[in-house]
Amino acid sequence: MAVVTLEDDASSRSEERVSVLKEATPLLIALAAGLVCYGIFFNRGLGLSVIGYSIAPAERVLQGEVPYRDFLFNYTPGILWVNALLMKAFGTTLMTTRVGLFAFKIATLLLLYHLGRRLINRWAALVPVVLTLAWPGHQQLFNVYPDQYLILFGLAGLLCFLNYDKSNETRWVLIGGLNVGAVFLFKYNVGVLLVGSGCIAIAAREWLTGKRAGRLAKSILVFAGGFLIVAISLAGYLVYNHALGAMLNHFLHHAAEYSETRSVGLPSPGTLLPAVTLLPAFAAALAMLFLRGRVFNLLWLAAILFDCWSVIESTTGKVDLDAYVACVAYFPPLIFALAFGLAIWQLRRGRQRDAWWRDNGALTITGLFALALYLEVFPRADLYHLVRVLPPVFLFFAVLVARSMPPLSSGLRRLVSSPRWTASLIFATPVLLLMVIGIRDAWMPEFDGAFHFRDNRELAIERGRGILVEEKQAELTEGLVRLIQDNSSPDDYIFSFAQRGSALYFLAARRNPTRFLWWRSVGIAAEERDAVMTMIANRRAKLIIVQDITANKEIQDYIGTNYNHIGTVADIAVYGLRPDASEKLAAN
Repeated sequence: MAVVTLEDDASSRSEERVSVLKEATPLLIALAAGLVCYGIFFNRGLGLSVIGYSIAPAERVLQGEVPYRDFLFNYTPGILWVNALLMKAFGTTLMTTRVGLFAFKIATLLLLYHLGRRLINRWAALVPVVLTLAWPGHQQLFNVYPDQYLILFGLAGLLCFLNYDKSNETRWVLIGGLNVGAVFLFKYNVGVLLVGSGCIAIAAREWLTGKRAGRLAKSILVFAGGFLIVAISLAGYLVYNHALGAMLNHFLHHAAEYSETRSVGLPSPGTLLPAVTLLPAFAAALAMLFLRGRVFNLLWLAAILFDCWSVIESTTGKVDLDAYVACVAYFPPLIFALAFGLAIWQLRRGRQRDAWWRDNGALTITGLFALALYLEVFPRADLYHLVRVLPPVFLFFAVLVARSMPPLSSGLRRLVSSPRWTASLIFATPVLLLMVIGIRDAWMPEFDGAFHFRDNRELAIERGRGILVEEKQAELTEGLVRLIQDNSSPDDYIFSFAQRGSALYFLAARRNPTRFLWWRSVGIAAEERDAVMTMIANRRAKLIIVQDITANKEIQDYIGTNYNHIGTVADIAVYGLRPDASEKLAAN
């Protein structure tokens, strides 16, 4: 009979602690990296247009107004509700919304790691985390876009479907439907796309694994039920507040006009030529087709490093960087096309369908969810939109790469000699290049010099305390806020024709008397614009804000009857109600 001594017990506990720490190390790295990277940027930069479109209307919700009934909004109201609740709890400031977004992004990063850990392994799971941190955004890195919030719920829905695939428990598709419904609250089109991808995932699983049609119908109905719980709740809120008809009418006009005026297609294939020409890795591959082992690997590694150096040094040759960035625009559709082609090829080789799903089911579900989130921007390829939906694509890509990578425990000698490591280096090339291009495009422009942030001047505005911006941006924003607050009171209405000026409703704490957030927003009927001009003719607004450019000369002439020019900051002009008009307004 074995005797367990105190020393053995202590040793066992010590080994368990070491094992737990070893297992948790990549997670702690992901958390620390997220806290540092997002912590650097969460209070830097100021997107005035974004404030006008996402934060100013959230304050209107806080004041009791209802989206679509009282003001027009191009998305479902999830982002407005989140920020209204945050401001109610912690104060009506920009910092409140930034801290809330910081929490969402950290949660998203940890969930991304968890999914990677489940689909690959704990160290390979850091690949999508690193790529996401290399691409925190484009120019405006930390603004409150709906995509920044909905990705969390999209990934949570993916996790639920992976649990369903593993356990066969229907409750997971119900919870998945609830999460997809939460996505719908932030962007209705993304929610609809995810409903489609979820139904396809369920149908593919049940068909490939030989389940009965009844099982398929039940799973889809439960998934749809979870989604409808959220969607019907939103509809009920809108009906109760007499806003559903207004929302549907606006969305119908908005969708048609948006697709015509705001779509940004993929770059022309010719844009890629400088990158393809300058990529030494491709030239090295062609030159070394007949080389084997160590020489090939060493030369390929040197080519990768040279590529990374050329991206970082592209400051003097901007066309080179644009070509590399164009490669990033083509990256998601290429990955999805390759994965689809590979799946078709494997199935047509006669492999048993259930065996194929057993090996590729989780990857398929991941790809369907990533594709649905990506299709919200496709074929738009402007980095503002594209970067915000890349994390799920990075996850899908990392899983594809990991399935082709050999173990990383063979040592440097094996790295430079094994044919399997040749494949590893080839697959590692896009990972490294994606990371370096992201650093060059997203990170480097945020610095004036070595580790000197471009945004380092704190806003001297009550609602902007703690937000750091460039000196020029601070002068513009503070000058406009001061001009408005000196010439109006908190109860006065103001109206901005200028897109950037729409942020002044929030920053200067003044009210908007119209249903407009942006004058040039899409999906707005002519009669609604006429109503705004009538409001101005009736002198309801104390101040009018206009961008002082030739294109707005007609507007400036129109308001000149009742308003005087009282000041201009940069290219934004402010007009105040004439004294005689003010007296008439008071009399009325």
